[in-house]
Amino acid sequence: MTITVRPFTAADKDAFRARWEKYNIFYKRTIPEEATAFTIKRMLDPAVALYGAVAEDSERGVVGFVTYLPHIYTGSVEDIVYLHDLYVDEDVRNGGIGRKLIEHVYAHSKELGCKAVYWHTQHFNHRAQLLYTKVADKTDFVQYKHVL
Repeated sequence: MTITVRPFTAADKDAFRARWEKYNIFYKRTIPEEATAFTIKRMLDPAVALYGAVAEDSERGVVGFVTYLPHIYTGSVEDIVYLHDLYVDEDVRNGGIGRKLIEHVYAHSKELGCKAVYWHTQHFNHRAQLLYTKVADKTDFVQYKHVL
């Protein structure tokens, strides 16, 4: 199994959608089709700073994805990057694919001149947190949200 991480392309739509559905089931959320289609459209639009990448196995095809976006940060002149979504197929987890996807985000963020990358995860996602503590520092922040 040889894994390559590369930018998301139009040819990845179906593979992305299949994993996107599993990702949303894991996080117990329902995303309207309109939002999914719009997310894909944004990732493919070079004028929109929403990036996507896929992890592709030489034998199985796409086995994971990541989405991320740079944004203004009031604490520095440089932007920072929010790693929004990360998913790896269950049967290939713990094989370094999640790390490769995160490292892709780090490398692209450096190319964009960004200062840092950050993300959130659910408190119950212990398996992912085992990786996250190896590739980043856990902060003391607590998230609040108000739905409009």
